[in-house]
Amino acid sequence: MWGELAYQLYGVEGYEHLKEYDQERNAPGQNTLKDLFDLGDGPALILIDEIAAYLEAASAVEVGSATLASQTLSFILSLLETASEVDDVTVVYSVADTAFEEEAEDVRGLIDELNQIGRRQHKTVTPTDESEVGQVLQHRLFEEIDEGSASEVAQTYFQFYTSSERQFPQEATDASYVDRLEREYPFHPTVIDTLTEKIDTIPKFQRTRGALKLLARAVYYRWNNQPEHYDRHWIRLYDLTPEDDAPSGSISSTLHESLFEFVDLSSAVSADIYNDDGTAHAQLEDRKWTEKGIPPLGTHLTTTVLWHSLAYGEQATGLTRAELNETLGHPDVRFDNYDSALEALAGSDMAVACYYLYDEERVRFKSDPNLIRIIDQRVDNTPDAQARSRFGARLESETGSGAFEPVLYPESPADLPDDASTPQLAVMHMDTAPVTGNLLADESNEESVPEKVQTLYQKSASKHGGDVQSRVYKNYVLFLAPDAERVESAVDEARHLEAIEALLDNSQQTADLSEEQIAELEERKNEKYGLLGELVRGVYRHLYYVDRQGLTHITINATEANGGASLVSAVEETLDDRLIRADAGAKGIAFFKQKLWQRTQDSMTTQQLVEQFAKKPGLPYLLSTKPLRKTVAKMVADGDHVYWDGDAGTIYWDGDDDDDPSNWSKRGSLTESPDVRTTISDTDVKIGGEYVVYTGIEALLDVHHDAIQPPETDEEKCAKPGCTNAAEGDESEYCDEHQPETAECADCGEIVPKDELDADGYCSDCRGPEDWEDSTSQMAASRAFNKVRTHALSEAGTNSTPGVSHVIVEIVGEDQLSKGSFAAGRNALTTRSENVSVRMSYDVKTATGSTYTAEYQGSLDDFSRVTNQPDPFGDSVDTSLKFRIDFDDPEPITEAEEDVLAALQQELGQTSIDVKVRARGPTEIAAEVTR
Repeated sequence: MWGELAYQLYGVEGYEHLKEYDQERNAPGQNTLKDLFDLGDGPALILIDEIAAYLEAASAVEVGSATLASQTLSFILSLLETASEVDDVTVVYSVADTAFEEEAEDVRGLIDELNQIGRRQHKTVTPTDESEVGQVLQHRLFEEIDEGSASEVAQTYFQFYTSSERQFPQEATDASYVDRLEREYPFHPTVIDTLTEKIDTIPKFQRTRGALKLLARAVYYRWNNQPEHYDRHWIRLYDLTPEDDAPSGSISSTLHESLFEFVDLSSAVSADIYNDDGTAHAQLEDRKWTEKGIPPLGTHLTTTVLWHSLAYGEQATGLTRAELNETLGHPDVRFDNYDSALEALAGSDMAVACYYLYDEERVRFKSDPNLIRIIDQRVDNTPDAQARSRFGARLESETGSGAFEPVLYPESPADLPDDASTPQLAVMHMDTAPVTGNLLADESNEESVPEKVQTLYQKSASKHGGDVQSRVYKNYVLFLAPDAERVESAVDEARHLEAIEALLDNSQQTADLSEEQIAELEERKNEKYGLLGELVRGVYRHLYYVDRQGLTHITINATEANGGASLVSAVEETLDDRLIRADAGAKGIAFFKQKLWQRTQDSMTTQQLVEQFAKKPGLPYLLSTKPLRKTVAKMVADGDHVYWDGDAGTIYWDGDDDDDPSNWSKRGSLTESPDVRTTISDTDVKIGGEYVVYTGIEALLDVHHDAIQPPETDEEKCAKPGCTNAAEGDESEYCDEHQPETAECADCGEIVPKDELDADGYCSDCRGPEDWEDSTSQMAASRAFNKVRTHALSEAGTNSTPGVSHVIVEIVGEDQLSKGSFAAGRNALTTRSENVSVRMSYDVKTATGSTYTAEYQGSLDDFSRVTNQPDPFGDSVDTSLKFRIDFDDPEPITEAEEDVLAALQQELGQTSIDVKVRARGPTEIAAEVTR
């Protein structure tokens, strides 16, 4: 610096005077400088502009253990002190207030030191004050300003501000404002104020120089892109547009490279103001206006608000509506249009709603997006089908489960089974059976039943496309229908939830959100999720259930019932007095006879009694069979009914020795029969087609008399059925009247009663070993075969080997056919297949009277090719499956356990198959057969 200064003042002679200091970069002292100034004949003016900028560059140059910057500071100190002592030398320097703050402060500290010396007072000069910035800009940017035009435009706009019904800042309506308008023309005063009062708060922005650079670019861009739709009177804030996006020196590059470093609104610009694709929200809004010949109001508004939002700190407050009116107001553009554009950009039109624009007490952009705006726009773009699908998915979870089996969206009779096992709750689709106000007010439809509900209640079908029949179990169908007036609000809530979840799943968009905003989104999602469930339950408030008169309508409140429980739970609570749960007691005799019993019948199976609850309109819902079993036990114990356990062949009857019915023809009292029980509990009662309740003992004996064993008695009665006379003689089983005829023994020729001869005609003295015979009731396979085999061994003598010549195995319980198919493939049978025959029957009867019968009788090999299990249908199914094994030569029963009984016990004993077994054979077989 000092070498250049000496050369400019005094040429080569001056430089030679400081050459050594210049080359070694050592600052000259005061005496050296005094000698330098003595070279001149007149006064010297030294101008140093932007000392701070020079110091910034010099700080990177090392000089010994210091820098050129520190040497420069020493030089300036010596220069100023020397100038204060020399009359004809004046030093003028400039220090910018905001640029290079650190270096400028060092210089100001140096000046403070000089002030304390007191040798000469320095004078601070401000080159441009607040009121002169506009004129400086005029002078620098325009060769000439038409003063006549300036005056005319100023007067016109002042009249515009003072006569309009709109509000403007106080300054705009003061008389002095017209002078300012004229003085700063063609720059609107709001441009100058924004740059010098707001943008100037950004560090490193130089008021006049920065404003000059920005406005020079704005004038250049506007001159080359002149508006088509209206006359321009001023350079406005919206002329500083980010549409000017040249790689360097443009408005856009200044924003992104400098101003956004401190107030980052880059996302706001690209999303809301301008982008190359023309999809920024303001650009979309512009199209509405330019198509009508109106200026691009969206861009005007957003660009203006952008510059008012760029201030640093407390100044970044945007602008009021009054300030916005002054900044944008044009005599040829209606303020109402600007209002409409701002309203749309602020959220009334989700197609153009800005993400970062906040229309509050003051309009401004923020670096954090407006969540409400973003969510609403997402909501607007969520298809109705997607929202309805979400509603449907939530309905499924809100339906729940419990006493009623839910059936979602039945459309045809085949969709709603005609079933007696569980009451079914049909949840109707929102579009299929909505309950409208007109339907509720229809006097011709007393119960306000939708047509689809009425059809499903009346009709049933076994499959789609099958024959439609009248529904049998009408009492066990209930219907939940939606309230038409509430559907849309619930679907709209589903749309909001879908939008928020989609937003959270969009990593590109959430990248622009703060952690607080993401947390707020999560909170909103959880709130919407809970509210959607409540609204869905509120939609399904119309319940139709069956009463004595048919379908009955009632309104439920699932949002309050049971603390906001599921729809099924709400229905349960509403119909609680009609539910028969497991802990309920027995029903009374009157209920049983009047409600359940079919008056034309003298017997009903317990399965038929269960089905009565599903058939008869108005009966309670039987949720457990235990109360019914208690009721049957009560009817036997306290009433005159009788219960028959067809599986065990047992009668439960509240009779005594004196109550023998007239149609009991066997010896002894019926109550003493081993097949009769005179007490009963609910655990004795079973549900099924084999368990029957009769109106009395006579009705039961009419069907099962022959299957009941007579009681054991010391006094032998005549074995003739129906005869109650005593048997005559010690060995005779018959009375005199019914003695059998005699016959001759085939071996010894003795004449004996015919009944004493065996099947081969031998008397007791001549016949071979006696046969053993045993049978079981229904029991597990392992237990059944072990029982029969143990009996055979016990019937044989100590040294005898029994044999088995005949076995019948009946598969019982559930799934007889599939279990029988399994048994048919075991080695115990397949290795003896030539001795095995199979008999199977399958009978079905439906509630409508239809029947189906299938039978098989043949070999084991052919049975393996028979269909194992027909598709189930109908209401009453009777299945029978028996395997018969006959040996010409009995198989010996020995400890080797190679007989058929041992083999069947081993192969079926580990399964869940229940059987009935009947077998016989000789109690002794020949020794050679055993060997």
